[in-house]
Amino acid sequence: MPSLSLTRVAKTYSGNTIGLHPTDLEVESGERVALLGPSGSGKSTLLRLISGLEELSEGTITINGERVDRLPPHRRSVGFLSQRPALYPHLTVEQNLLASGTQSPRKHTPPTHHISLAETVELLRISPLLSRLPHELSGGERQRVALGKLLIRQAGVWLLDEPFGALDPVFRTEFRADLHLLLERTGATMIIVTHDPIDASALGRRIGVLGDGRLQQIGSPDELRTRPGNRFVAFCLGRLSLIDGRVNRGDPSGRTFVSECGSVVVPLPDWLDSNLANRLGMATGGSLTLGIRPEAVAAVQADGSDATRPGVILAGWSVVAVEPAGSRWVLTAARGRTRIRVEWSSGSPPLVGSLADWFLPADHCVWFDGQTGRRIGDSEQPVG
Repeated sequence: MPSLSLTRVAKTYSGNTIGLHPTDLEVESGERVALLGPSGSGKSTLLRLISGLEELSEGTITINGERVDRLPPHRRSVGFLSQRPALYPHLTVEQNLLASGTQSPRKHTPPTHHISLAETVELLRISPLLSRLPHELSGGERQRVALGKLLIRQAGVWLLDEPFGALDPVFRTEFRADLHLLLERTGATMIIVTHDPIDASALGRRIGVLGDGRLQQIGSPDELRTRPGNRFVAFCLGRLSLIDGRVNRGDPSGRTFVSECGSVVVPLPDWLDSNLANRLGMATGGSLTLGIRPEAVAAVQADGSDATRPGVILAGWSVVAVEPAGSRWVLTAARGRTRIRVEWSSGSPPLVGSLADWFLPADHCVWFDGQTGRRIGDSEQPVG
């Protein structure tokens, strides 16, 4: 039985402003789901509906088989952690933890491991903080104390709303590790809301992408990376360089894509047959979006061996940014108004301001319908 089940859950505000369109979602007991999307996409609204901080406009919510959408927040076995955690300002850290209390178990709630105050303090490494007041804590320390409140409260479902937003990169990594350990220890079910694809991929066994108040796609991080359902999902994951353009009207065969500024010209794939092309309106110059994975692009080989491979040479691109990414580098190259991102895995990367030529393998292009945003292609054609 799913730990958490949402059926046709929706929220409409005054003036007919839609915060969330009817949404179905099932989360298994102990599962970790990350909800990814930009501000205003409906992510936080969904959490507030589950927690009881907002009232449903329609739909039902059940937790461990019990309908809870008519219950007050404190009776839902739900713990809520926001970007700026709510701590009592006049109480010390220890007093804040003690004030959390333990929830009464709900009907059908499976047994969970009880974690005492002493265990919580040890697990979260907050012993030196116990006598401090909230205003004396750093952002990372406040988040660890708020996590401690969830542990002591023994909530079966953890809802985390942008919990890393106020943390610097070092604390983000540390906090993610803390979450992994605590979730393994407690067996709690978690839904985390974030706009950062790195946080989503690091913590979510499944990722749901929300946009315009709709759940656009949900699946494992690898499923969404290799088969984004539409341009919006690909954009939110941040993996692809997305280039808008259309079928080249100057090509009599109608089999060539050209970007809006003319800097990228790529043959259309063989699997994009004429019937599909006509249906999408491409035969008369229909719009397309080309997606390019950073790891698919490579520097042109000096020995000319790229000429024997099916693909396209992107010549004369200016390197405008070089960013470290673990043991690799991620470069941003520009030509005209078009940008592409390229992974550089060995040796020193080109300097910012230098010109470079890149090779794009033909079978590593991803295509989206420019009008609807849907990914197009053979159902067996993954991103890579």
